[in-house]
Amino acid sequence: MAQKSIDNSNEIRNLMENVVALEEQIQHLTKRIQTIQLHCKHVFLETAFMRKCRKCSFTESTYY
Repeated sequence: MAQKSIDNSNEIRNLMENVVALEEQIQHLTKRIQTIQLHCKHVFLETAFMRKCRKCSFTESTYY
């Protein structure tokens, strides 16, 4: 029995547009996070291997 072909081109186009919009939103939000972290007066919690700011979640490795 042959499988029927279904035209999903409109749905695919809409999904692709949504993906592009979400990727742009991710870039915007990532830049906002970076700006906040850049201007934060950090309060770090430290371990032997890393430290993380309690206010903005900026992290850096202390394992050299």
